[in-house]
Amino acid sequence: MISRTNQRDVGSHVAAVYSAMQAEYDQLEDQFYFAECYEVYRDCGGRIARARSHGLALDLGCGTGKQTILLAQREGPVIGIDISGRMIEAARKRCKARQNVNFVTGDITKLPFEDGCAQAILAYGDVIGHNFTAVDLVLAEMVRVCAPRGLISFEVDSKWCPDLLYLPKELWRAMTTWGGHLREWKGMQFKTFTWRELQGLLQAHDLRLVEVRSMNILTMLIPPSLLFRRREEAPYFDAFFRRVMVLDLALGKFLRCGSTRIVTVEKPG
Repeated sequence: MISRTNQRDVGSHVAAVYSAMQAEYDQLEDQFYFAECYEVYRDCGGRIARARSHGLALDLGCGTGKQTILLAQREGPVIGIDISGRMIEAARKRCKARQNVNFVTGDITKLPFEDGCAQAILAYGDVIGHNFTAVDLVLAEMVRVCAPRGLISFEVDSKWCPDLLYLPKELWRAMTTWGGHLREWKGMQFKTFTWRELQGLLQAHDLRLVEVRSMNILTMLIPPSLLFRRREEAPYFDAFFRRVMVLDLALGKFLRCGSTRIVTVEKPG
């Protein structure tokens, strides 16, 4: 399936879907599932910003700029790039008071930046997973624009996730697929990764693993009909969810499982 899909068609479809959902995009954090994601984004992104506070930082697949404005606390310049022009417009509004931030509309498989120009690169969300026909190319582009000793922090989806118990057809597809299989969200497909597969990619691109942060481990045992509801719609459950999320955030610092992972690597000097 992956080899027969045209990357240009994938990119056009992803851009159209995100442009259509731009108004609701910022509300995702209000859902139980994404609440934990954004806690980890803020933690990891903030530490990346402090560790590489000078020089250029890039936010790939910047969406409406939630991570871009986090990077903007650095002293150095920040550029956000997204395939959706509507997302870029929203990101500009969010970051309009930040003098060190600029945005470009573009494709991360062909980054419009010079070799070795960036000290820090973020790619959170399904930025890599959506480019399932060109994962190796996306990583190669990240490495190309990253400076020696620069940090790259990106998110990938895990193949084996507890919510597959609620999805028998997808569970079968995962069991019969070598390596990561394709999942679907909002009509878009994205690739999952086994840990061995991910290790192979990092080794192929000569990247040194710095940290892995797993997200939504125990929470994925919650039925999807509840997990993807807005927290204000289930206030009694919210108190329980908060306790589970605290435990998840602690477990995610040393367990390599769950729904997705934030992987932070360093390009050798």
